[in-house]
Amino acid sequence: MIKKAKERVLRPASECRYPKTDLVGQRFGRLVVKEFAGRDRRNNAFWSCLCDCGNNSIVYGSDLKEGKTQSCGCYRKQRISEIHTIHGAAKGNKTTRAYKRFHEIHTRCYNTKHPRYKDYGGRGIYVCDEWHSFPIFRDWFDSHVAEGEQLDRIDNNGPYAPWNCRGATRKEQARNTRKNVNITWEDETLCIRAWAEKLKINARTLRNRIRRFKRTCLTLKKLAH
Repeated sequence: MIKKAKERVLRPASECRYPKTDLVGQRFGRLVVKEFAGRDRRNNAFWSCLCDCGNNSIVYGSDLKEGKTQSCGCYRKQRISEIHTIHGAAKGNKTTRAYKRFHEIHTRCYNTKHPRYKDYGGRGIYVCDEWHSFPIFRDWFDSHVAEGEQLDRIDNNGPYAPWNCRGATRKEQARNTRKNVNITWEDETLCIRAWAEKLKINARTLRNRIRRFKRTCLTLKKLAH
C-alpha cells in the first residue's frame, strides 16, 4: 500500500540527511526510483518513483525494499479488470492452461500474501512488461508450451519473459531449481541426477562418491566405476 506522502509534512530532500542506501535507478516491480524526495516527521525516507504506466508516486522507502509497493496502484486496477474480463481464457466452466499460468506468475511476483512470494517477487523476480498483457502472454504460451509441459524459467534468477522461459516437462523442471547442485565437466553442465543417468550409476552412489573424493582430481568417469 502506497503511503499518502502528500498528506504528510515532508521536509525537502535538500534539508534532509541522504539515506545510507541509495535507491535511485533501482526497479521495484513497475516502479523505477528517480530521486530522494525527503523525510517525514518520524525521519522516514520517501522516494520519488516513475511507474511503467507513466504516473509519478512518492513512496515510503521501506515499502519499496520489502516489496509492499510495486506500482502506483495501476496493477491492482489491471488485475481487477482482468478478473472480470478474461479475454477468452475460459472454455466452458474451466479456465485455460495459459490463463492459470498467467495468474500464477503474477500472484507469485506481486502478491505479498502469496505463500511463495518470498521465492519470487521477494527476491526480485518480476514479469516483463509485455507479459502484463494476457493476450500477448497467451499467444506465446500456446505456441511454446506443449500439452503436458510446464512454464519454466531458464535462468532461475531471471524474470518471466519470452527470452528466459520455455516449455519443460516436470522432470526437466525439477532439475532446473536452485536446490540442485550442478557439475560442469568437459564443457557440459548437468545436475547430479542427470550425470548419474548418463553414466549409468545410482544417483545417491554418485553423490556420496563426489562428497568422499571432492578434494581429489578424480574425473566423473572414474567416480562412476
